[in-house]
Amino acid sequence: MHNSTTAQQHNNTIARFALALLLATQVACGYKVATHNRVAPDIGTLAVLPLENKTTTFEVEQILTRSLVRAFIEKSSYTVVSDASQADTIFQGVISQVSANPVIFGEQTFGSTFLVTVIGRVELRERETAKLLFENNNFIFREQYVINVDVRNFFSELNPALGRIADDFASSVVTTILERF
Repeated sequence: MHNSTTAQQHNNTIARFALALLLATQVACGYKVATHNRVAPDIGTLAVLPLENKTTTFEVEQILTRSLVRAFIEKSSYTVVSDASQADTIFQGVISQVSANPVIFGEQTFGSTFLVTVIGRVELRERETAKLLFENNNFIFREQYVINVDVRNFFSELNPALGRIADDFASSVVTTILERF
């Protein structure tokens, strides 16, 4: 009887040690639940102001702004509102350059793969205090796209490639903002 009690105590000690080791590794690994934004816990609403277009690309700011709104809705827990006076924070930006340079040429087209570059300034501020929460004065987005299109119509609003580019740009901006905090 004494041996079975000692064996039981030994098994309990091993089980407690294993549980403690498991808990320690879970805490030490640094993983967190990814459902919370890292900006500030008291920020619940966000207004995305229309981007300012300093390029010659017609209506690119409208396409990029729509994609930014969609990306904030999909990737963050913020409530995106259209009225800036009702928002806790305000996102705004300026697009200063949009370019597409062919990197692979096709047989029948001017270019089949383009390196698309979008450069701009983006910032996130608290509305009431104007405190700057995030700023990048030289946000550069670069990605290659396989596109078979006449280069004169490349940045047309009807071009589905521009929609893909805008969505990727917006995702990059939003992810960068959320991961900085």
